[in-house]
Amino acid sequence: MKEKMFSLSENKFVSGQTDIFVGKKGNIKRYLVCALQGYFPVLTKIGPNSLAVIYRTGAPHVGITGTLAVSTSKDGGKSWTAPVEIASRGNDNRNPALGFTPDKLLICAYWKAGLHNYEEIINGMGPEWVGDNDRSSARQRKIPAMFITTSPDYGQTWTEPHVYTSKLLTLASPYGRIITLPDGTLLMGVYGRLRQNEDDVRNISILLRSQDGGKTWGEETLVAKKYNETSFVLLPNGRLLAACRSDIKNNVAIIFSDDMGFTWNKPQDITGFGEYPADLTLLKSGRVLLSFGRRVSPMGCGLLFSDDNGLTWNKNKEILLAGDGGGWDLGYPSTVQIEDGTIITVLYYASGSAMSEKWGHVSCQALHYTEDILKYFL
Repeated sequence: MKEKMFSLSENKFVSGQTDIFVGKKGNIKRYLVCALQGYFPVLTKIGPNSLAVIYRTGAPHVGITGTLAVSTSKDGGKSWTAPVEIASRGNDNRNPALGFTPDKLLICAYWKAGLHNYEEIINGMGPEWVGDNDRSSARQRKIPAMFITTSPDYGQTWTEPHVYTSKLLTLASPYGRIITLPDGTLLMGVYGRLRQNEDDVRNISILLRSQDGGKTWGEETLVAKKYNETSFVLLPNGRLLAACRSDIKNNVAIIFSDDMGFTWNKPQDITGFGEYPADLTLLKSGRVLLSFGRRVSPMGCGLLFSDDNGLTWNKNKEILLAGDGGGWDLGYPSTVQIEDGTIITVLYYASGSAMSEKWGHVSCQALHYTEDILKYFL
């Protein structure tokens, strides 16, 4: 006999798939962004109920043929356009950041891993990922491989990418949503290897700034050492809040800045091992939502809320969102709230999910829910 569960979409008890859980079970609506692709999505608003999402296509988690593509939605994330690739294949273009500027430009940054972490194979099998060996490390020190491109028409066409050379980093990899400060300054999170090696530091997380709508970037500042993929949100009190992935613990820590990112406090652990990376969203209610990947069972997405601008988080009331992943290769949730109050979280599955029969083993999905209904579970 099937257990009765609370339906988020119809506000009544029905039988069905368990999509959400925090002591009680319920259903949410899930929409397909893309099938057979969709790794590492980053979601941003381009209108009151219009969205753009960038994701990896053309290869699995690692592969020289991979690149990045953008899809858009005009109906609040229920239907999505066919992918438009932003750069040619063949360089393992990956690790995107995405934003929408006040001048209505979509702006994307990414890492060309093919310029750093690949070596030619003699037997004709083509370039192979080699990671951080001595040869690739030498290339990283000499070859800049972070590129930036913009679209004036909501992702239909993209400018020729231009390279950015970091002063602090060799391997410079962007991450997450590019945000806009009240004065128009754009902030982008980037992480990678220090140019000046420190024996016990693998990665550092930094901020880049643009004062001209994304045409040029610089004014790099350190966010945290021994952390990598970092998301940012500006709070109503003027504080900048960040969620950083730890190199050491494979979890997420919260960190604050009261001077727009020039100095930061000490990171405080929020999630447990295998719960990473994270995205931060300021909701209409004033609450802060932390959505993070769960690469430990049950695998999918976790949610935590803060009612005091990120100072405290009720970790005893973590919400499990779509925890039906078939393996660790999933997640990278990215979350926005649209005009009607709907919260949309996109994430990818590469090892199957409850939707595999309809959408295949690999897919990027948009999960829809509301804060009011989540109160039922909280």
